[in-house]
Parts: sequence; C-alpha cells; structure tokens
Amino acid sequence: MSSQPTNPTIQRVNPFWPGLLILILVAVILRAYLLTSFPLSPDEGIHLMWLRLLSAGYQPYTEVYITYPPLYPLAINTVWQLWPSEAAQRWFSVLYTLFGTVGIALLARRLAGDLAGLAAAFLTLSSPVLVEPSRAILAEFPSVAWSVWAIWLAWLAADEVDNSTPRRRILLILSGLCLSASLLTKLLSPFVALLIPLILLARWHYYNDNTSRLLASLPHASRFPSLLTDLFIWGLALLLPAFVLISAFNVESLAQQVVAQRLGARAAATEAEAFWPPRYERSMMFVQEDTVLVVLGLLGLGTAWARRQPGRWLLLGWLGLALAMLAFHNPIRYKHFLILIPPLAILGGITICDLGFTIYDLIISPKSTPERAVQNPRPKGQSKMVAGIGFVLLLGLYAWQIPAAVTMFQAKAAVPQPPPDEVEALAFIENVTAPGDCLISDDMPLLYWSGRMSPPSLAEVSTNRLESGALTTAELIAISDQADCQLVAAVSNRITQYLPDYMDWVKQNYLGRFHYGEDDLYFAKITTDPRPATPLAADFDGQILFHGYTLPGEASPGERVPLTLVWQAQTAPVEDYAIFVQLRDATNNTLASADHQPYQGLVPTSSWPAGVVVQEAVWLPLPADLPPGSYNLYVGLYRPDTLERLPLQGDASGENALILGPLVAP
Repeated sequence: MSSQPTNPTIQRVNPFWPGLLILILVAVILRAYLLTSFPLSPDEGIHLMWLRLLSAGYQPYTEVYITYPPLYPLAINTVWQLWPSEAAQRWFSVLYTLFGTVGIALLARRLAGDLAGLAAAFLTLSSPVLVEPSRAILAEFPSVAWSVWAIWLAWLAADEVDNSTPRRRILLILSGLCLSASLLTKLLSPFVALLIPLILLARWHYYNDNTSRLLASLPHASRFPSLLTDLFIWGLALLLPAFVLISAFNVESLAQQVVAQRLGARAAATEAEAFWPPRYERSMMFVQEDTVLVVLGLLGLGTAWARRQPGRWLLLGWLGLALAMLAFHNPIRYKHFLILIPPLAILGGITICDLGFTIYDLIISPKSTPERAVQNPRPKGQSKMVAGIGFVLLLGLYAWQIPAAVTMFQAKAAVPQPPPDEVEALAFIENVTAPGDCLISDDMPLLYWSGRMSPPSLAEVSTNRLESGALTTAELIAISDQADCQLVAAVSNRITQYLPDYMDWVKQNYLGRFHYGEDDLYFAKITTDPRPATPLAADFDGQILFHGYTLPGEASPGERVPLTLVWQAQTAPVEDYAIFVQLRDATNNTLASADHQPYQGLVPTSSWPAGVVVQEAVWLPLPADLPPGSYNLYVGLYRPDTLERLPLQGDASGENALILGPLVAP
C-alpha cells in the first residue's frame, strides 16, 4: 500500500504589514512633495518663534509665553537642537502622523480584521483634511496620535481580563502614559480619560457576567477589586508623569498661560459670537472636504451595529464624545476637527471590509452566503479578491473627491511664501535692523521670516490671547518700553482690532513709518534707552550726541557686517545730515563704505525732536578679497550737498570722525 505524498505546508504571508508599509511609503512620498507647499500659518509662526527664543536661552513659561502644555514645546525644541530647521519640524509632524495612523490601523484590525485595518490607514493618510496638518508644525494631530495609542492599548488590556494579569497591567501603564503624553502635548482629547475607564468597565462586564446578570453573579464580584486596581494603575500612569513634568516648570506661570488664557478665550468667544453658527460652518467645511470619510464612517456605524461588531460601543462612544468636545470647545477652530478622523477612519475601514465581502458573496460567489458578521473569519481564498474589491471601491469613491482636493491644494500651494507685499517689508526690516534686534509683531510668520527676535513675553500675539484679555494695552506698552524694540509690525489687524490704544501710543512714540501694501511698519522709537555694546560719548557741534555702537568682533571677507549706532539730538537739527561709515586699514586706506541717512532716509536728522534718541543699524559690505587683519571704522556726519562734515568736539582723527573697532578679518 503506497502512501500519498504529503504537500508541505505553505506559509501564507499576512497582508496587513506589507500593505501598511506600502501605504506609509506612499504617504511619505506625497508629504515629501507637499512639505513646503502650503502657506506658513500663524500657529506655525508662533511655534517657530518659541524655538528661536528657547534656543537663545530663554526659559519656557517664566520668560517665553507658551500656551501649550510642556511636552510639545520640549519635543519640538529637542528636534530643533538636533536639526535647527523648519523642514525638520515638518518631518517630525509627518512621523507623528504615521505614528497615529499605525495606531488607527491596529485598532481597526483588532476590531474587524486585516482589511479593515488597511482601509482605515488608507482613509487616514488620504484624508484631504489631514494632508496639510500632517506636515504642519502643529500640536493637534500629535495629541490625537497619542490618544489613539492610549485607546488601542486599553482595548488590548481589556481583552486580557481572563488572561495574564502582569501583561494586562503593563498594557494599562502604557495606555496611561500615552494619554498623559496626549494631554501634555495639547488639551485636545480630554474625553479619552472618560472613554478608557468605560472600555475597561464594559469589557469587565462582558467577561464576568454574560450581559444581564452582573449583580446576580456573585461569584464574579470577587473580581471587582481587580477592576479597581486596574483603574488605579491606569490613572497613576496617566497622572504621575503629568505631575512630574509640570512640576519642573513654574506652575503658576504655566497654569496662567495654558489654562487661564484658554478659559478666558472661551468666555470671551461665548460672549462675542453666537454659539452654533461657527460650529455648523466648520462642520460643513469638514464634510465638504472629506465627504468620503464622513459617509463611510457613518455607514460603518450602521454596519457595526447591524453585524453586532465587537467594539461598536467603543466607536459610538468615541465619536459621540469627540462631537461633544467640539460642541463644548470655544472658540472652535477647523483644526480641532482632526479628533474626528480616527473613529471615522476605523468605521470607514469596517464599511469597506463589509462591502467587499458583501459584493463577493452576492456577485462573485453567490452560493457562499452563510449568515455572517463583519468580524467573522472568511475562507482564506477570498482575502485577495475581497482586498481587490475594497481597493477598487476606495479608488472609485476617491475619484469623485480627489479633483476638488487637488484644486484646493493647488490654490494654497500657489500662494507665494512670503507673499510679495511682505517680501518688501522683510527687505526693509533686514536692512534697518541687526540680527540681534527685536521686533514686535502680531504677524507671527512675518516675525519668523524676518530672522529677528520678539520679546519673549510676546512670542505669541494671537487672537485667543488678545480676546481673553491675557495681553492688555498697558502690558504691551510696558513690554515695548522694557524690550526697547525699534520696529513694530502690527499688520495682521489683531492688535489694531483688540488694542487700538496701543497703536495710538506707537504712532506717538515712533518717528518713522514704512508703508507697504495696505500695512505700515513703525520704527525709530523716540524713548529708546541707550544700551550699546560699546559705550562711547561724543558731541558733534553741540547738535547731535553719540552714545556708542554695537559691532561684531570678527567678520569674513564678502560678508555684510551689521553696525548699530546710537545718536541723540541735543537740539532739533535743521539740516538733513548723512552718516558716513568707512572701513580703513592700517595705512588709512578706505576699503569699504556705507554712507546713508537713518532708516533709508525715512528718519532724516531734520525730523529729530530735541532730546530724542535714535538707534539705527547699517550694513557694511566687506570686499571679497579683504586680507586678514585688524581694521577700524571711521564714522561721522556731513551735509550731502556740500560734503562738509559736522565738527566733532575733541576730534582725535583729524577729520571730524569717530574711530570705532577694531573689526578683525581672520
């Protein structure tokens, strides 16, 4: 009797991980292409200014005004220290997007299988609402990503109720840590702190009672202390890191900026505008931009209920609590709607999976129509066919939505960065200020692009801060006087709208005005307190005093060297004097010069009132072939029409010039 040869077992490759990897690679390629394609938002400008100030050594909360919990500024600052660039921050956001997507895919897979997980990942990564924020320097989706992982780990822990206690407790600790990270990144998903205990309670009920006899099932009551212990461990993992991290900072300042301002902004917004119209408007924007996700998500909710899908209460509770959070949040911003993407994507994945199997059962293999639920396993031979059907369904749905999304992306990408009118303003700012100078502005992208510092307490001049009353006219004037910034660029209409009295003060206390587009820059603060790096007193003909200068110690050939000069009018000058700046070598040869009138002639000396202090910056271009050595700068004033120099009392140069320096070319 001959025996039949035994076929070797063929190992089937799980399609989930290869499929997820392909989706991630495609998403990374798309975001690499779109990395810098969208305008820099005001929030991104704020976050980049935080980084500039933190890198300069200013302390968060006590010096730098930061309205986010500490984990997010610490995280982006760590990236900045390793790779100080805007691109690095964008890639960091992309990584967070992928991190959140993997969590969404894993949870959908756990609830409804591999195909649902892949479909949920696809819906997340291709969401038109998420494409722009996924590469933006924002905290919203990083916070959402951490909350997704907290829910996923809690669900895994709940599935371990009848299994290993140590494994369950480890999962609970990780879940608590993830939710703590979410709330310490941004207070966007606090409702998850209610959702997770409900998950644990519901799963405990499921495993211990079999639906209807919880109270009567006294033998299982002995497990109730175990549930309380689980909740305690999870709560400790949630609260302890938050307590430790917050304690590392000035708690009063942190609470004032992170919590009190938010509450003040909510109260102001509630009083200033109707409650429901902005929510309806932004909800319709969300539905219009991501119709496919919304429709599939709602269908998935019905499907999960019809199929008695495990986790249907989780998904309903998640979506319901997220909607309640959006209803409560005030002022409501479009970016807050990102909290809807995870539950909708998971529900959408369930829809696609179920539609695929339905089409397979009814059309491709009509004889195979047993009673089924979404979560029930199918014959393995169907998986490739169903995956193909699901993929075709997704492509068909997105073929309807993609053209509108592409048009929207192209419109945003077509906006030049910086805008043309701001290019003119930025050129002026660069030419009349030195790199270490400060600038007061409510246009945070302009402030970032300028390369200048803001006063640390003005790192955020947002609508929320102004609406909440967290920044008043008196406070802003005091900050302006203390920081002594020579330029004010209140060009986004925030300060003009909320603090008009401050703008009146600016117009009275700044000599010059530079008009560009529809906006104005104000410069040359008349109440400047002379604080040059090198004090030097000099008197030009009893008309103009010189108080000192700021000059780098070294400069390389071909560079432009910033020189800050501090003048004061003893009397109101009648003439419009020009200022000469000459680079001299050891034999008194002039190698470079920068003759000018203050602020490109917009603050001529004839406009200086008696007693006013004028601090100005001028850039001296060095020759590309400048030999190494030590050089001096000769500075003075003269009449442009006659070239006659203003006499310098106690002149040591023999030509009515101050000798500044040295400047060393290495």
